[in-house]
Amino acid sequence: MGERGFTLVEVLAALLVFSIAILGLTRSGTESVRAVTILEHKSYAGIVADNQLIRARLKPLKTGVETGEDKAAGRDYDWRLETRETNSAGFYRMVLTVREKDKEQIIITRTAFRGAGS
Repeated sequence: MGERGFTLVEVLAALLVFSIAILGLTRSGTESVRAVTILEHKSYAGIVADNQLIRARLKPLKTGVETGEDKAAGRDYDWRLETRETNSAGFYRMVLTVREKDKEQIIITRTAFRGAGS
């Protein structure tokens, strides 16, 4: 009766399959961490945008572009608020965009409307 066992080719094939599976799992874990980081940035940028829109509503209405910097959770953000008239008299559109400081890509955009008397 001969001894039973795995041949070298079978062991190498099993290792190859296992290695490919591990690489796939590692990549999916890395992508998951990356997605969480992006969502975190969007959340903080959203807080900055909401705060700036609230501040803009508390000030007297002024059309044009205003820019500034803000900080959320220790991160620096640049924001840009554009206020312009709409087709409806006495009604204004405020568009606020937020970027990570010194970067070009817009993280979030918020649009709000305001009446001339509010």
